[in-house]
Amino acid sequence: MADYIHRRHFCSLMLGTVAAGFCANCLAQALSPHQEKQLGMQEHPKIIAEYGGVYDDPKVGGYFALIASRLVRATGRPDIGFRFTLLNSAQVNAFALPGGFVYITRGLVALANNEAEIAGVIGHEIGHVVARHISKRIEHLQRAEREAQAAGLLGAIMGAPEVGQAALGTAQRRLAGFSQEQEHEADVLGVRYIAQAGYNPDGLASFLGNLRAHSQLRAVMAERPTGSVDSHDMLSSHPRTVDRVRRSIQLAKIARGGWQENYRKAFLRNINGMVFGDDPAQGIVQGQVFSHKGLRLTFRVPKGFHLENRQSEVVAAGPQGSSIKFDMASKLFHGTMRSYLVNVWAKKAQVRDVEAIRINGMDAATGWIQARLKRGNMTLRLVAIRYDRKHICRFLFLVPGRSMGQLSRGLRHTTYSFRRLTASEASTLRPLHIRVVKLEAIHSITTLARRMAVSSHKEHWFRVLNNARQQRTIPAGSEVKLVV
Repeated sequence: MADYIHRRHFCSLMLGTVAAGFCANCLAQALSPHQEKQLGMQEHPKIIAEYGGVYDDPKVGGYFALIASRLVRATGRPDIGFRFTLLNSAQVNAFALPGGFVYITRGLVALANNEAEIAGVIGHEIGHVVARHISKRIEHLQRAEREAQAAGLLGAIMGAPEVGQAALGTAQRRLAGFSQEQEHEADVLGVRYIAQAGYNPDGLASFLGNLRAHSQLRAVMAERPTGSVDSHDMLSSHPRTVDRVRRSIQLAKIARGGWQENYRKAFLRNINGMVFGDDPAQGIVQGQVFSHKGLRLTFRVPKGFHLENRQSEVVAAGPQGSSIKFDMASKLFHGTMRSYLVNVWAKKAQVRDVEAIRINGMDAATGWIQARLKRGNMTLRLVAIRYDRKHICRFLFLVPGRSMGQLSRGLRHTTYSFRRLTASEASTLRPLHIRVVKLEAIHSITTLARRMAVSSHKEHWFRVLNNARQQRTIPAGSEVKLVV
């Protein structure tokens, strides 16, 4: 939901239109329903691969499909042929592709507190499909790019390349504004669909409140101001979450009528036992340690760094604007790690003090780059490690120049903490799960939070997962979500 459709998804769609043989003139107009279906089918396997596959739990998957089918009936558009997929990802995300392909992650499901909230999210995505927003965005982007290209040619003739850059910036801003209008339209349609399906129309607004609380928790964990989650980025493809909450609440008031429920008990019953957080097969974060069961590797970041496992990389935000990025090279390379670092990875930069090293029996190389970025002078320390014949693992340490002396010891420890996991160690990596517990007596949130198996911010996590932002206690008879 924070990124209903990621920019990389949209870019891949643009590239996919070319691969599928869609002509430029055709793209100057909205895609036909048949072309939309083709494009969605083309991108579907890529999405599945990127998000860790389908979440293979018949109970949760069947429940998700039941909610979706109820909403499809409310649209009056069974002709679209919707296809709904629950993704095995801890990311909090939902998005749609052309042709009726709708996706939601289990990370998002974990944040919800009732069926109406999930219905609100799915309804919003169905709204994108029914209104054919992706096709319209492709058309709009094509127009913006043509204008930017024309301005760029003019700038080249005038000897002023900034003219083209300015035009592209204007086109991007115009595209962003159009996208915000689409988000509002999808909100309107989503609220309408969930109300017609018999759900409480407050569901979408309620979930957006959960999402905001989760974003604030992430800010706390990354040691950023919680108010930063409400900042409005003009180039963002979506309105501020706080604004959408207010707007959706107003929409919900308009849509009321008939028998409308939240279905909390049914929701909790069906998600009981669902995997929470990282899947060890895709890599798991435990405090300051990242481990990958499939690749059998692990490393530790210094205290004060917040680890986050993403789809293609692991990142850690640290003090004073420092950061760590870990990933694996996308292409095979058979030379030395020193040669890889200088001639492949950082071939366009001046790498200083390059040296070959050994890290727990593996060949490696390191060097550093001095760079001036928007936030000032930064030192980039690069480490390339030959993990096996197919894989090169990479660390990129980004440190403000003034902080290098203070942080260098910890970053060195991170480098040499990288090692292979034994088979026995890998077998102990197990996922966390959501367990629904009915309280027989009144409990303080502090007491309940101690039962959370998360590595840090236990009370924050309990409050976010249970929409208990202000309470000090939970009454007897209540059902709550714990992470075990």
